[in-house]
Order: sequence, then structure tokens, then C-alpha cells
Amino acid sequence: MDLQLKGKIALITGASGGVGYETAKILAEEGAQTIIIGRRQAALDKVADEIVGKGGLKPFVVVEDITKVGGDVRVRDKVTAKFDHVDIVINNLGQARSFGLKNPDSDWEEAFYLNFTSARKMAEAFIEGMIQRKFGRIINLTSTLEPFGMSGSHTSKAALLVWAKGLSRVVAKDDVTVNCISPGILVTEQIRNHFIPTVLPKLGGEEHFLKNEVPAGHFGEPADAAQLIAFLCSPKAHYITGQRICVDGGWYRHI
Repeated sequence: MDLQLKGKIALITGASGGVGYETAKILAEEGAQTIIIGRRQAALDKVADEIVGKGGLKPFVVVEDITKVGGDVRVRDKVTAKFDHVDIVINNLGQARSFGLKNPDSDWEEAFYLNFTSARKMAEAFIEGMIQRKFGRIINLTSTLEPFGMSGSHTSKAALLVWAKGLSRVVAKDDVTVNCISPGILVTEQIRNHFIPTVLPKLGGEEHFLKNEVPAGHFGEPADAAQLIAFLCSPKAHYITGQRICVDGGWYRHI
């Protein structure tokens, strides 16, 4: 299927690995000009080289930490100096934050800036242009709403979901769609290094967890989410907005 993304300009945060990395590659394969953002220059350069090696347009690499105050402004300024608009914003950034009963306010504020505020600001930096051109796509990576305990990331990602739903109702008339993807356990660097070795042993181990919790019986891959993201970026997905879509092998039990 031709996703009609040739000539579109797509900005992807957290693009140095995982879902962001796979999304950048797929969008480039579809003919989009990608803007890849992350903190690791070498990792971003590797993504760019791989895309160019497969015949895609050379990505515009922006090394920036958007979890820090002012990061969104610096990204916006670098991007607008190179391109006159952005068609697609993919907010892929996020990290787990397990909390207890007495985490200080600074921990909560950091979690919200990381998982909610940075995404909101990145969208707001480019959404007016999308409205003017009558085309835009904003896609946010969220998390499970079935937390194992107190979590700064789950709480702040819930805020992201509610914000995205409200925004989708405001901009839909201008062919700007806003959707959220909730990955299940996709084998990213964070899952491999944190969830599998530290969380799964407390839940009976990997084999027990897969047998009892994930109907598909195996973990997913970042590309499983990236393929869906690419479709939602397409003009073909113009009537899908305000949605939260799970990519989880059937893990989540809610309807």
C-alpha cells in the first residue's frame, strides 16, 4: 500500500532507538523527509546512515534533550531554520518512573515534564502550521494504564492521553489528527535492560508471564508499533482521530 507520504516532513523524538528508530526507517521508506531527534549523536547518525543506505532522504539530525526546559524551543528553532513547515510530529519520548509513597515533588514534576509536557510543547510548536495547511498528524506514544504500582510515568502518560483526546476534537475539522499508541511489551532497550530482568522475576518469570498475561505468547518488536504509526501518518488515515490504540498481543484486558 502506498501511504502517500512522499514529500511529507515528519519529526520523530526519541529516534535513536526502539519505536522511534523503526518509525523513522519506515517513514523514510515511504518517501517522507524525516527529522530525527535524540540525545545520542552517534546513535542518530547510525539511523541516518541506514536510511540513506536504503535509498531514503537524508534525515535532518537534531541532537537535543527535550526533557529539559527550553529543549522544545531549541528544536523548533533548528527545525524552522531548515524547513518551512512540519507535517507530522511523533512524540515517542518516555521513560518508566516507579514511585513510592514519599517521592518528592521534584520527582513528579520531572516525570510530567518528561512524559507529558515535552510532548505537548513539541506538538504546539508546529500545530498552527498544520491547521493553516489543512493537514497534520500528531501521534503520541503512551503506556499501559494498568500499573503494577505507583508510577510517575503511568500518571503523566494518562495526562497525555486526556490532552490528546481534547486536542483531537479541536483540530479535526482542519484534517489534523491526534492519536495515541499504547505499546505492550515491545523489546526495546529499556524493556530488555529494565523490565525483563527486574520486573518479570517479581511476576513469576518470563515464561509464566507470557503464558498467563500475553495471549499472543511472545513479546512484540518495535516495528509492530512503527507500522501502525506509519499508517496513522498517512492521508489514508484521515478519519481516525482521538483514539488510543494498543499494540500489545492482547495483554490489556480492558474493552
